[in-house]
Amino acid sequence: MKNVLIASMGVVCGLANAALGGDTPGSAPAIPPESPAAAAPAAPAATTKAESADASKSATKDGAKANAKSAKAEPAAPALAPGAVGDLALLQQHFPALKATSKPDGTLVIDERFAVKGKGTLEDPFITTWDHLTSAAEVYDPRKGQKKIPDSVQMLDGQYVTVTGYVAFPIYVKEPKEMLSMLNQWDGCCIGIPPTPYDAIEVHLKDAATKEQRMATYGTVTGRLSVKPYLVGDWLVGLYVMDEAVVSQPKQGGSGS
Repeated sequence: MKNVLIASMGVVCGLANAALGGDTPGSAPAIPPESPAAAAPAAPAATTKAESADASKSATKDGAKANAKSAKAEPAAPALAPGAVGDLALLQQHFPALKATSKPDGTLVIDERFAVKGKGTLEDPFITTWDHLTSAAEVYDPRKGQKKIPDSVQMLDGQYVTVTGYVAFPIYVKEPKEMLSMLNQWDGCCIGIPPTPYDAIEVHLKDAATKEQRMATYGTVTGRLSVKPYLVGDWLVGLYVMDEAVVSQPKQGGSGS
């Protein structure tokens, strides 16, 4: 899930900083030599290196089990077949309570706010916007007891979708097949705004990224979207996943480059 990808990108960045001798964000400052704490004799080691390693492994394993036990995918409606809501009649059939209209060119207008072009198929994917995707945050927040994903977003589940935004690949992976597509720029470490579940998509690529794509910071991704809540307790840590994805129009430096 996306939280794992984000964490791995951040950890690699932190290790790189440490290797270069730099402080990682949030690290404790070194104690000056003249301070009482620095002058105090070190306590004798209570365990051997091997015992410490075993204890560390045990703690890591226990922590992983606890996280796995508390993390869960929120039950969701079965994904619709691609194109199942590609026109107004089909959309109203599956989501009768959703306020939607259609323009003469077939563009769907959702909640009088979001214009969605396309049919949701591989050949003619929906072209959606971050405004549309992030609107889920207005009514869906499990931590507050708001656990119903709005139909305006649920309609995209299982459909082929195109979205343009900032992108980030795992650091130091030569041929990545995973990436993030985001509303805001983020390099996985120090530059930009870390994503939230509402403004990022965990993307699984159909083919490994090329060098040009891997170096990009902005681009368009197209693939089959899943609206798939992932919770730790009642905290939402992931929402959107895209499979069978391809990247087009990769750019460096953002949309203005």
